[in-house]
Amino acid sequence: MLQAIRDKVTGWIAYGIIFLISIPFALWGVNSYLGGGEIAPAATVNGEEITVRDLDQAYANYRQRLQQLFGGSIPATLGDESAIRNRVLEQLIEESALRQYSEKQRYRIGDEALARMIRGMDEFKRDGQFEAEIYQAQLRSIGYSPLGFEQQIRRSGSTEQFQNGIRATAFITPLGKKQYASLDNQSRKIRSLRYALDPASIEIDANEIEQYYLSNAERYRSPETMKIDFIELTLESVKTNIDVNEDDVAARYQENLDAYTSAEFRDASHILIKASEDSESDAARTRIDEIRERIVNGESFVDLASQLSEDPGSAADGGNLGEIERGDMVSTFESKLFSMRLDELSEPVKTAFGWHLIRLHSISGGEVQSFESVKATLEDEIRTELAEVQIFDLVENLANIVYEQSDSLLPAAEQLGLTVQTSDWFNRLSGSGIAAERKVRQLAFGAEILQQKRNSDAIELGNERVVFIRLNQFKAAQPQPLEQVQEAVRAELLSNAISERSLKTGTEALQSLQAGKALEELANEWSATIDDHGFVERNQSKIDPDILQTGFGMEKPGQGLVYDGRLLNGGEYVILELSAVISNDAELEPKTLQNLIQAQGGAEYLSALKYLGSRADVVRTPLEDL
Repeated sequence: MLQAIRDKVTGWIAYGIIFLISIPFALWGVNSYLGGGEIAPAATVNGEEITVRDLDQAYANYRQRLQQLFGGSIPATLGDESAIRNRVLEQLIEESALRQYSEKQRYRIGDEALARMIRGMDEFKRDGQFEAEIYQAQLRSIGYSPLGFEQQIRRSGSTEQFQNGIRATAFITPLGKKQYASLDNQSRKIRSLRYALDPASIEIDANEIEQYYLSNAERYRSPETMKIDFIELTLESVKTNIDVNEDDVAARYQENLDAYTSAEFRDASHILIKASEDSESDAARTRIDEIRERIVNGESFVDLASQLSEDPGSAADGGNLGEIERGDMVSTFESKLFSMRLDELSEPVKTAFGWHLIRLHSISGGEVQSFESVKATLEDEIRTELAEVQIFDLVENLANIVYEQSDSLLPAAEQLGLTVQTSDWFNRLSGSGIAAERKVRQLAFGAEILQQKRNSDAIELGNERVVFIRLNQFKAAQPQPLEQVQEAVRAELLSNAISERSLKTGTEALQSLQAGKALEELANEWSATIDDHGFVERNQSKIDPDILQTGFGMEKPGQGLVYDGRLLNGGEYVILELSAVISNDAELEPKTLQNLIQAQGGAEYLSALKYLGSRADVVRTPLEDL
């Protein structure tokens, strides 16, 4: 599937993909506070700088999304690195202009709304509850003051208000709905014919391989690689240095004794004499006392329950209630039952249903796990809680030392008893160990690490891990010897040759069909079979997407047939014959209409964003100078 996507990113499809992944680059970190200095900004928007660091981080994020979308390699049709970087800068310019406009138009996030937003962030919670201590420690670890962070949230929220306002007011006219319904519900009668060239008919000699290699040497360079030094602080490593007082463990055990006690079940029977009103209570009590006396004098509880109990659910079974757990019965009944001894017959018990006699047959469950069996778990629980408090202060100390002595990680490591480690070689797309983390690779190839050779800020990873990194060694992209890439060059030449010849053959065939040749005649010449798809719908499954895309892009047939063709992935050429179009003006489904309105809102917001960027006073630094 990813291969198919890659092969289709041309023309308007490429720009559509760019639009889909062009989401705001929210740069949460210390960029706005530590950037600048002697380095020229990437751009200024109405006098406000976009730093090189902002651009590097946004570019890395954008490039990563492209690579994920296209399976690791970015199609050439989306442009080279310079074009992509320039596109990212344009997005940052538009977003800066949007933020300035929102502030000028007094879009605001109130104090109550701000508090709700911050309290709702999982990063500042413990056991689902917001904690001010965690909030302040987390901000300190990334170089933010609470005021600076709250200002950032207010800015982000104000631009979202502007965006939501545009999206929420989008609408589709009745004519627009009708036109869309007509197109969306359309079906087309299509036949197709494929031309496939036999790869064995093409020979690629050594001279061609060498010439192509020399002409395209940049394409066969090894990727940039690097090693980094890093120090890592984990919750587990902090826990190993924490001693837990056994008295605290014992206290925790007693506080949570219920959690270590299994549910208790009591097997019981009862006899009920109903008394729904106070006037009936005395008579019912007299009857239940008489029954109890008969049982005490030796009569069978089971027999009397079967004969006299007014509980229709249990009387037929001799009053048997089965196993009862706490919470199953009304409190008065349950309180008495769980205070009884085995085989005991209770005194009469009054509930809202009447008067009961209870007999307890057996007790099960209720076992309590011993302190020794849960001691290790409790110790780890307490140790984890203490470590969670300590790690925030440790990260803050590390961040301060790493920032103040930005040319080495060693002082920070020595002061906190950590070890400076070195990674293996890795590139932008993959690595092992610490470099397996996308965040680490992304920042490692950023300007701060690679060009300025500074220590990084705190990088928070999963499982309560925080790392700081700096450059150890860097290898620029290098040309790979022809011997290493010879087969790759051969494969590319073969693919190009197949595509060129198929395109030439297919184009000539298409012209002959448009001049009056029959599709059946062409199928005989190609020794191929015509696929009759019948009437197909725009989003029909089990039909090649290439067929659908081409077929629904063709002009409607007039008096005759309409033909079109396209080169497919792998070098095949497909010709389509369109013979009929049926339109359906049925009402749009509510979900389809809602999606259409949302798409309209997105397009209107993007238009507003580009308009604000175009009217801003922008000064750009040439990318080659950054």
